[in-house]
Amino acid sequence: MKIESMALGPVATNTYLVTSPDGKTCVVIDAPKGAAAALLPIIQQRGLKLTHLLITHGHWDHTCDAYHFAQAGASVIAHRDDEVLIEQIEKFRARYQSFLPMLTDDDFRAVKVTQWVDTGDSVDAAGYHFEVRHVPGHCPGSILLYVAEAKIAFTGDAIFEGSVGRTDLPNGNWPQLLKSIREQIYTLPDDTVLLPGHGGSTSVGQEKQTNPYARP
Repeated sequence: MKIESMALGPVATNTYLVTSPDGKTCVVIDAPKGAAAALLPIIQQRGLKLTHLLITHGHWDHTCDAYHFAQAGASVIAHRDDEVLIEQIEKFRARYQSFLPMLTDDDFRAVKVTQWVDTGDSVDAAGYHFEVRHVPGHCPGSILLYVAEAKIAFTGDAIFEGSVGRTDLPNGNWPQLLKSIREQIYTLPDDTVLLPGHGGSTSVGQEKQTNPYARP
């Protein structure tokens, strides 16, 4: 599976570019500030067709550039529990600008979601089958995107190497996050590589054995 990642924006949020095996189409997973400027020229230079933007959850650092990818023709995929965060992003502008004063009004451009997904749904894109699993706790609409044939899961901010997503943010829920990790992440095969929203990769087996916050 051809995956390229960049850590962008004020809190080093990972964006992932997944290219199809035939080198013709691609999808982007999460859209932090700077992702459009970094990835759209690459997509154009390679002659790729961008088909989807998959949003793991609605926090601003993962959706800032979603508008630009939608304008470039991508279908926007997300969970409906984050509808307000994504489609009415301007409501949260003052909150974010209060602690990140370098942000401008252009960093809060709402985008219309093309398709709402939930556990049991799937998205076929870039030659791969992305299974959707709802993993709330860090954010109400958090989803995991599992590609079984590649043994890879994009986890957003549900879990990290040796850590888990914050639950002290609005609508965070610690018991719910632990339930999501144990029932939706730890039930994946141990050799599944986890690609999170921040930091480096890990695996299901490693986190089950060593994560101090989320024991199986």
